[in-house]
Amino acid sequence: MTALTRFALAATASLALLAGCSAAPAVTTPAAPAAPAGGSAVEVSGFKFAPATLEVAKGTKVTWTNKDTTKHTVTSGKDGTSDSKFDGPLNDAPGTFSFTFNEAGSFPYFCSIHTSMVGTVTVK
Repeated sequence: MTALTRFALAATASLALLAGCSAAPAVTTPAAPAAPAGGSAVEVSGFKFAPATLEVAKGTKVTWTNKDTTKHTVTSGKDGTSDSKFDGPLNDAPGTFSFTFNEAGSFPYFCSIHTSMVGTVTVK
């Protein structure tokens, strides 16, 4: 083997080694939690519904998620009086309740445990 051939082989091996070392390692970023499929989300945090006012299309499934360390409810009605359209418990975090709105209209709701917590879903 000639000196030129040995040099060419050494150079090729060095380049291959460097190419393998220079590749950046794969970085994986965890995906953010997905919003409920086909619906809208309301977060319950700090004794508030957020957003307090939500506008959705007919047939939309709305999911409330409790981020507080205490229990809440999602009770349809106003002024602390249920109109019995929906009523769901929100147990300690991360409790959830979902309801599908199949009729157009305005649907006020409140927490039956903490009646100052209020919100409205408007269905178009």
